[in-house]
Amino acid sequence: MKYQNEDYTRKMLNLIRESNSTDKKLINEQEELAPTDEMMPTDEFETAEMDAEVDENAGEDRELEDMELKEEEDKFRQTVHNRVKFNAFKLYPDSQNVEWSGEFTDNRIEWNYSLDDSQGVYISCELTQLREDTLKVLQKLSGYYKTWSDEWATRIAEEYKPEEDMSTEEPTEGGFEPGDDLPDEEPMV
Repeated sequence: MKYQNEDYTRKMLNLIRESNSTDKKLINEQEELAPTDEMMPTDEFETAEMDAEVDENAGEDRELEDMELKEEEDKFRQTVHNRVKFNAFKLYPDSQNVEWSGEFTDNRIEWNYSLDDSQGVYISCELTQLREDTLKVLQKLSGYYKTWSDEWATRIAEEYKPEEDMSTEEPTEGGFEPGDDLPDEEPMV
C-alpha cells in the first residue's frame, strides 16, 4: 500500500514537471474560465433572477446622532470609568434592542451591553489581575447597566418606533369596524 501511494505521487510530480517544461497548461483552481456560447443559456430555457441574500437586521440598525452619543459617553465616563474607548452604539427598533460596547484602555477589559438579554452585560479580557480598582470598575459597569437598560428599553419603544405600514386605510365615516353594533333595523311594513 505504501509503495502504491508513492507511485501515484511520482506520477503527479512527473506530470507537473512536464507541464512546466512544455507549453502544457494545468488547470488552476483560481483560474476563471471565460463564458462561451455553449455555456450561455438559449431561448429554450428561462433563467430566474436570484434574490440577494437577505440579512435579518438589514436596514433596521441605526446609530445615535453625534450629540446624543456624546451625552451617553459622558454619562458612562462619569459613572463607570473615565479611561474608555467606545465602539458603535446601535439601535434596532424593529427587534427592540440596543447594543453598545467599548474597552477600558487601562486594563484591556472589553465590555458589551445589550437589551436583547435579561442579563445583558458581557466582558472579555485576557489575563487580567483582579485588583481592588478593577473589581470596583466591574461592579460599576454592572450597576450602570441596570440604569442604562431601563432608560433605553423605554426610549427604543417610544422614540425609535419602527415605521408603520402606510397602506392601511382609515375607516370612512359611517363605515363599520369589526365588533361594531349594527344599527337597529326598522320593521318592514
